[in-house]
Amino acid sequence: MLRQLKSWSCLLLVLSLTACAWLPQKPQAPRVSLVSVQLISMELLEQRYGLTLRIQNPNDFALNIQGLDFEVELNRMPFASGVAGHHVAVPAFGEALMQVEVSSSVWSLARQLREVGEARQEEFHYRIHGRMSLGRRLTAIPFESAGTIPLIPTTPTR
Repeated sequence: MLRQLKSWSCLLLVLSLTACAWLPQKPQAPRVSLVSVQLISMELLEQRYGLTLRIQNPNDFALNIQGLDFEVELNRMPFASGVAGHHVAVPAFGEALMQVEVSSSVWSLARQLREVGEARQEEFHYRIHGRMSLGRRLTAIPFESAGTIPLIPTTPTR
């Protein structure tokens, strides 16, 4: 009886130690950077922009992105928002480009142009933040990225 109890105890100990390996891994937030911005359309009350995002995966497993929900800020003010429902696979310790579209109101654009004119800025400060949905996961991974966009093209030096 004591021998059987020890056997069951050892089995339970081994199972409990290996159970953690079976749990799904919590992914680290990917790094998202802005690669390019293109004006797609300009209507009276709305503008549409195409953004190219570079998504870098710091995890040791692939991220299968099913969609994004995000916002773009320029100079610390809300500017545009967007969603993307197409699938992108980012390999482990790899990167991928993702094309997304955002919409902005004429008021956001006018406010930004006024700020640039008053401050005589040479660059925009941007921030992209939101969440990305991964396949077969119940939760979304938040992401955030910031950087600058030069307004005055730099000339190459010799």
